[in-house]
Amino acid sequence: MDMEQQSRESGAESGTSAAATRFLRAAKLCRIRDVEQLLVVSALVRDLSALIHALQKERGASSIYLGSSGSRFADDRARWQADAKALEAVLRDRLDLVDEQLDRLSSGAQFYSRVAIALHALDGLPGLRGQVSSLALVPQDSVKAFTDIIGHLLSVVFEAADIAADPAISRALVALFNIVQGKEFAGQERATASAGFSRGRFDGAEHARLAQLIDAQNRAFRIFAEFAEPVHAAAFRTALADPAVAEVERMRAVALSDDARHGELSGITPEVWFERSTRRMDLLKTVEDRLTEDLRRLCEAKLAQARADLEQASGRAPDAVVPVAMVLVDADPGFSGLNGAGQDASSLYAPDGLRPKLMRSVLDVVQAQSQRLRDVSLELETAKAALNERKVIDRAKGLLMSTRNLSEEEAYKLIRKTAMNQNKRIIEVAEAILSMSDILRGVAAGGGAAGG
Repeated sequence: MDMEQQSRESGAESGTSAAATRFLRAAKLCRIRDVEQLLVVSALVRDLSALIHALQKERGASSIYLGSSGSRFADDRARWQADAKALEAVLRDRLDLVDEQLDRLSSGAQFYSRVAIALHALDGLPGLRGQVSSLALVPQDSVKAFTDIIGHLLSVVFEAADIAADPAISRALVALFNIVQGKEFAGQERATASAGFSRGRFDGAEHARLAQLIDAQNRAFRIFAEFAEPVHAAAFRTALADPAVAEVERMRAVALSDDARHGELSGITPEVWFERSTRRMDLLKTVEDRLTEDLRRLCEAKLAQARADLEQASGRAPDAVVPVAMVLVDADPGFSGLNGAGQDASSLYAPDGLRPKLMRSVLDVVQAQSQRLRDVSLELETAKAALNERKVIDRAKGLLMSTRNLSEEEAYKLIRKTAMNQNKRIIEVAEAILSMSDILRGVAAGGGAAGG
């Protein structure tokens, strides 16, 4: 009887061992699939980064072109527009491959939504470029339109960072996202200041906007520094030591001074500002490119390691399975075993392998971007708002046409000129005109009576 019981127990243990082996193998296969998908995503991030950089240049050139009423930067704008078109084609081809290679990310519903919205935004580029070419926009509206498109592309990069399960890859992606985000704020600063230097003065609203953009850059770069590998942080510091960066700081100070409100710009031309700030952004792009390339190498190394682990697991006894806590410790090569307070490994790591400080930083990133991402997900509402703006502008044009005997083109040019002179968006001027509808109609009626 004892022998029989031992036999049953032995059989149960054998069954349990076989089940454990199967689940261990399944876990290894899932890890391989996840890293393979991240390798595909890293290539997509590289192409997104290139297109964003080109659109940032086109945005800045378009701002100067509009601010100078078409007299400046026409050739530069055409050149960067051609670059952006070529890179957009590359990205669209990449997305076709990604759709085939990813085999539907298990947690990628948001990722696919962001990609769909980004493609929809890119579809609007030809119309935006046509409006810039015909001088149908003021610089502020052009900057906002390009920024919205770039924001949708950045959302795809952000979502890619959010789907990474490997701690080392997560950190690399968060560092990359923040250097890209900081560079985007630098691009918005370049475009905003380009309009002011083109117009020959800055107002209070532009001062506030520039200050916000500078602060946003600093925040993004601080988060980058916390997540970046030492070699990448060193490359960033080297980039900022370039003389062009000091020149940008000097011209920033001029733009933000009270004298700039009265046209005292110390002889700074929009071309000089654009050239120096572009140099600064190109330096940041070199750091970004290095991060992107090292991310690809990291994914390849992780994939090779995962495949080797699978081969070893095939011949390993189930009782050799490494506990989860030890896997998390091994995932961080910088782990020293104890922190300054003498805590052990189990207190340092959360289930996803991120230390509490790192988790708080990730949370800071998510919270800082949450409102923008919510806006992206409300694409329909954004489209409706744009349609409503168009209706307001059309009503304002109609009011001017009926009260001042203007053609539709003349009415729009008057609205646009007023917006340029007052440094406001066209919709703001249109709303102001409609708020004066009773006065305008009364003047028109009085003029008619007098003429009778």
